[in-house]
Amino acid sequence: ICFIIFELCCMYQYYQSSIGITSTPNSSSNNAATDNNRRRRHDHALTQFAHDVSCFDSPFTTIRTKMDTQYNKNNNSNNKDPVFDPNMYNVPERGYPKRTHLLDYDTSAVELEIEKHDRIVVQGMYFMANHDFEPLKTLIQQYSTSPKVVAVEKKVCLNIYLCNRRIPYINSLIMSLASYSSHQTQMDILKAEIHLLNTEKRTDRLDFKYLRNKLSKLPFVHKVHNITYRDEIYNNITEEDAIVPVDFMTLLNQQVMEPLEQEGVLHMDGTGSISILSLYSYFNLVFKGLNRLHYPEYTKQSYYQHAAKLNSERYSRTMPPFERQYSISEKDYMYGTVAMMYTRDSAKKLVEYLQKVGVDPIHNADEFMNAKEYFPTEMGIPRKHVDPSLVNHIGYYSERMADIKERGMFSQLNTDSRFMFDAGEL
Repeated sequence: ICFIIFELCCMYQYYQSSIGITSTPNSSSNNAATDNNRRRRHDHALTQFAHDVSCFDSPFTTIRTKMDTQYNKNNNSNNKDPVFDPNMYNVPERGYPKRTHLLDYDTSAVELEIEKHDRIVVQGMYFMANHDFEPLKTLIQQYSTSPKVVAVEKKVCLNIYLCNRRIPYINSLIMSLASYSSHQTQMDILKAEIHLLNTEKRTDRLDFKYLRNKLSKLPFVHKVHNITYRDEIYNNITEEDAIVPVDFMTLLNQQVMEPLEQEGVLHMDGTGSISILSLYSYFNLVFKGLNRLHYPEYTKQSYYQHAAKLNSERYSRTMPPFERQYSISEKDYMYGTVAMMYTRDSAKKLVEYLQKVGVDPIHNADEFMNAKEYFPTEMGIPRKHVDPSLVNHIGYYSERMADIKERGMFSQLNTDSRFMFDAGEL
């Protein structure tokens, strides 16, 4: 009880000091004190905000100038306090940032995306612990061994590279790959040959028991530790910390591969006018672009329009049901290998190109793969991507980059808020 009383007293003193209450009997002095208090609160909010995001949101002179201009305009016109004006330039949302030993939310957009992320991680762990894979195993065996059943042509080699993480993101990817809306869409997984590549090199985590005892025994996993171009028409490399929508293979076939084949961009012999096709659209990035989830301005002005909405929410807002529509366009980007698709021909040329450029201490392999002056130029064909993301990144908690302090515990909060795993039924 004493501790609670002490905390309440500290909160009261902090409140008094933050608003700078002064009481005078003179009304004109009162107005001057109120104006001065507003200015002190404005400066305090600006200083705190600049301190919180100074690592990557410089220069603050621009923000300061815009805030000062807006402050004077509001103060002279209608005496409105700009510190709590939700429309002001990049002023923190009311109640944010939220920072405790468990939370690190700069904005409501960060909080909502991390909540979605964590639900997917928990659902993936539950799925892998309880899902019955026997029906799928029986279906695969039926189409691979029975002489009475017409074999399904394998069109895609899906390569998933993973390591022995503390947070098993691979569970969420497996869950989403094994999620179907009908028996017909379930059949489409037979068109893919799925490989797992163990990339773990840390000596203390080399014993990857989960891969050996669980993942390698999944009915749709073809091989482990074998990631090279195959005889399939298309080759896809995907990071484990990713998720795909329900009916992924159906959507990949109907909205990506078939349209490109009809346009003559891709050919059934494994060739085509493509250097690299990213199935992930780099939409909400931490260190680049305007759609940064930790930007208060983006959160207030655009995030809630961009974020995908479940059918239940859409119904309550009298919006039409969610519809999966994807487009393909040219897009320059330098980094990332969340989900990259190649033709058989371009996959072979990529291997040869990476062997030629070798290991470079300045440029990572993903830069050689993505940046237009490297592999796309080697192929003479621009990089393309699918928009919105057909595969989304969910690896917010990075062990490899845990020492990065700029974004706290979520240094890798790169995602596409428009992605929808399953919109649900109306």
